[in-house]
Amino acid sequence: MNKLKVLLIMSLLVNILIVGISSYVVNKQGGMDVIKKLFSPQEYPDYYLQKKNLFESLDYADVDKIFIGDSITDHGEFQKYFENEVVLNRGIVEDDTKGVLNRLDEVVKRNPKEVYIMIGINDIGKKVDVQVYQENMEKIVNSFNENSTRVVIQSILPVNNQDFNNDLTNKRVYQFNSVLKKLAKDHGLQYIDLNMFFEDENGQLQKELTVDGIHLTGEGYDNWMEILNKELLH
Repeated sequence: MNKLKVLLIMSLLVNILIVGISSYVVNKQGGMDVIKKLFSPQEYPDYYLQKKNLFESLDYADVDKIFIGDSITDHGEFQKYFENEVVLNRGIVEDDTKGVLNRLDEVVKRNPKEVYIMIGINDIGKKVDVQVYQENMEKIVNSFNENSTRVVIQSILPVNNQDFNNDLTNKRVYQFNSVLKKLAKDHGLQYIDLNMFFEDENGQLQKELTVDGIHLTGEGYDNWMEILNKELLH
């Protein structure tokens, strides 16, 4: 009987340990959002769908600039840098090129004077094949009327792997950026290489410009907009 009790207690402790480790891993990977993704047939996250619906429901007068991207764009307060213009932020957390294509009609229909695209870090994170990424970017670029909208392609920013500890490497960032650079050249578009201004001597995102190794600080956004303004003058 005592042996049975010991076995039951050991089994209980092992189960508690497994649950504890599993909870820790899930929390590190995104908490309940990960659980929802595993068991939900919904193709896009709730946040994405809410933002897409909001974007489509709003009316604006003539639009000067639209910024398209993922969380790095989503977190930016771009209107404050262009106070005399109508500037729209079309960034969505965790988005990739597939998600942009799914919501691009709303942007195109506004016929903006200028569009600034920075998308791809989540494609890399999701291990999207570089050829698929290139095809998606081609579709995005070709969606705009070159006679009425100036399309500007921005490089995917580097990451700092000391702070952002995962298998997303800057080697892959450079590979995807080479696709963007060629795409811009082939279509006669402006390509802005932000990386030379954001990298440290080791090719990592400068620590003072990031809060977690991938997302930008306020100074990071200031630098981004300053670079953008200078490059657009050329």
